Amino acid sequence: MTHIDSILLRTPNVLLVRTAAVCAAVVIAFASLSPQGPAIQSGLSDKVDHLAAYTVLMLLMALGWSHRIGLGILLGAAIGFGGLLELLQAFSPGRQPDWADLAVNSCGALIGLALAFLVFRQRRHGTRAG
Repeated sequence: MTHIDSILLRTPNVLLVRTAAVCAAVVIAFASLSPQGPAIQSGLSDKVDHLAAYTVLMLLMALGWSHRIGLGILLGAAIGFGGLLELLQAFSPGRQPDWADLAVNSCGALIGLALAFLVFRQRRHGTRAG
């Protein structure tokens, strides 16, 4: 298999992951700025919901764009996105910014980044073995 063939075989996966990342960002933005509470909740603390959402978002961002954009920039983008949404909640009826949410969002992004490193490591070791 040539290098071009391997790129073409991975392209649909990258497109799917990128689409999932954009969808996750849209869902997070809608849930964060909606006047009502989010329809999707874990049933646990809202901090757990924030942690899970930003873990998934960062993992998808890292898997979808890390070969084009540095992981530090992606991490900054995820944390900045969470900060922006917290600030925008000041203008959303029934919502208010919460710095604790921003801290949990940032922790979720860091966890997502750590998971991405594990995926990259597994891929690298799987490629060598294959």
